Amino acid sequence: MPQLAPHIFEILYQQGVRHGFGIPGDFALTLFDALAASKIQPVVMTHEPSVGFAADAYSRIRGLGLAVVTYGVGGLNMVNAIAGAYAEKSPLVILSGAPGLGERQQHDLLHHKMKTFDTQRRVYEEVTLYATTLTNPKTADVKIRRALDYAMTFKRPVYLEIPRDMVYAEIEEAEHHPPPIKRTDADTLAEALAETLEMLHRAKSPVIVNCVEVHRLGLQQQVITLAEKLGVPVSSTLLGKSAFPESHPQYIGIYNGEAGDPYVRNTVEESDCLLMLGGLTTDFNLGMFTAHLDPGRRVYVTSERIAIKHHEYQNVRFEDFITALSTSPDLPHWHTSTITPMQPRVAPCEGKISMSRLLYELNQFIDSNTLLIADVGDVLLAADDIQTQAGTSFLSSAFCASIGFGVPGAIGAQLADPLRRAIALVGDGAFQMTGMELLTAKRLGLKLIAIVIHNDTFNTLRVMGHQQADFVRIPSLDYARFAELLGGRGLVVKTGKQLHTALQLARESDTFSILDIYISPDDLSPALQRLSELLASESFFPNCLTQ
Repeated sequence: MPQLAPHIFEILYQQGVRHGFGIPGDFALTLFDALAASKIQPVVMTHEPSVGFAADAYSRIRGLGLAVVTYGVGGLNMVNAIAGAYAEKSPLVILSGAPGLGERQQHDLLHHKMKTFDTQRRVYEEVTLYATTLTNPKTADVKIRRALDYAMTFKRPVYLEIPRDMVYAEIEEAEHHPPPIKRTDADTLAEALAETLEMLHRAKSPVIVNCVEVHRLGLQQQVITLAEKLGVPVSSTLLGKSAFPESHPQYIGIYNGEAGDPYVRNTVEESDCLLMLGGLTTDFNLGMFTAHLDPGRRVYVTSERIAIKHHEYQNVRFEDFITALSTSPDLPHWHTSTITPMQPRVAPCEGKISMSRLLYELNQFIDSNTLLIADVGDVLLAADDIQTQAGTSFLSSAFCASIGFGVPGAIGAQLADPLRRAIALVGDGAFQMTGMELLTAKRLGLKLIAIVIHNDTFNTLRVMGHQQADFVRIPSLDYARFAELLGGRGLVVKTGKQLHTALQLARESDTFSILDIYISPDDLSPALQRLSELLASESFFPNCLTQ
């Protein structure tokens, strides 16, 4: 009979998981013993939020991630990162150690206990798709299989709590029955497809807007096929960035409402047939709700629902709809000659470094072997004008918007795909939250590059009318020297020429690098500059609140 924790780790290994991120603690020590004895490499990090961020990023690249923490102080410390993974549809498994069943009966007041022994599990029920405590050897395997099926099918985190006297318990293997998965009704699919094709045949200016679920569900090639058969412009949201190759001649750039590029905004908003694929209609995805998208001219397709104009179609899987549409012999075609491919709003400039020059150099530096991870703040909004290449992956916390994702996310992404180089684009505020994780990168021999925007302020908060407030200021730090202290390479950048040289040196480095980019707080990316103008207008907040 299999033992509980070794059985879990073997199943995860079979699903492609090669690393488990975590921090040990007394209630999880036996669980970590089992992890260390498995085929999965334990990756001990410096702080539980970083564990969650790294496992999230890992799952986005490999399809499944693993976080292992202790009870109470460990598990509850990681809740924010897991909530972000839930919001952004990242499939990962959380394993938490817990007090043993025997000691719970003998001692009610055990350390790390908050309210009841079930408090942590109940908290995780709010931020995962499935949460349970494995207490019964007869039902444990059923619960384990159910959790993994849910994570893989619905692309959400799941939580398994393991009392420490259950880690090596012998369990009964059960006949595996996958959970009921949403099935496509053939007649409903035919109706949805017919209405979509009718809209396309009537349309003069259709556009595709790509979002996160296209990547999560592995539908990138089907969407490329659909776009090429139609010959229409393709845009993406921030969450969906890099799911469609940005060097493709039909790709026009990020749609970000009034904060985005005017050509992209006009092309999308003036479309008479907008195919929104896999989208989350969040404020960050829609230019802080400055988007003007007419539902009467929209085909909105997600894993949860399909809405065409004002009609909703139930019981149609996203994958089946995209496959049916992309293979339909009745697809119309438009000439691509009228499409203007993505044109970043940045240009080279001499002298003092600027956000525009940074983005320009980054666009020249990125190649198909790049994993680009953006933290929250101006570095995320700047993604509007970063042009990735075919094969580049872009990761961010673009919905939950949790500051600190960048550096641990880069570690998770780098371990998930060691053949590509991870670049973390972070503000100095975000770096001060999780930058210590570079110790982990050093220990693991990772050669990731951290580009730190050194402006001593939370700039996105500053442009919201708080330019003079003390609470948006950040203590200054010599980040290049900090890199050397941690065993990496530090490079000070104050001019465009220094930036160009620093990127090349970082590429050749045999350890991690920090590029300490000194930029004025008044120097903003094109997207944040446009957003700051909108925020300054009297009409913005009433418009935002009524969307």
